[in-house]
Amino acid sequence: MVSISSVNINTPSVVPAPSPFDTEPSKGADKDSKVEAGSSAGVKVNLSGAGISASKADQAQAASSEPEHIKQLRKQIERLQKMIAEKQAQLQQLLANKNMSPEQKAQQVTALNGELSTLYGSLATINGALISALKKQAEGNKG
Repeated sequence: MVSISSVNINTPSVVPAPSPFDTEPSKGADKDSKVEAGSSAGVKVNLSGAGISASKADQAQAASSEPEHIKQLRKQIERLQKMIAEKQAQLQQLLANKNMSPEQKAQQVTALNGELSTLYGSLATINGALISALKKQAEGNKG
């Protein structure tokens, strides 16, 4: 069976649900195998400080050659991601607050969830605009 998943860089990460196929260790695994029962199959990457610096340098170089409208879209995406992170932190603080009545907490959770939904919608719209702009740029570079 083939499984396809997408990765979106610079967005809050979501932990995937374990696959039903990963619940038992393989019977043919040798003693030195590091696969554990219940672990999800995937790629784990640990970058050193040098690797992260090189990656940021590559991104900066690529970004410097982009048209201004693409740079603006990327800045808007970054700003929205920061706002989403702030709202999520507020939501976590609210949920941890034991001094509020359940009714007050429910109202504020609903309000924060509404704000988060709006921010996620805006992020999706701007991501779509960026993808469209990048496709147009790539088509322009081909011809």
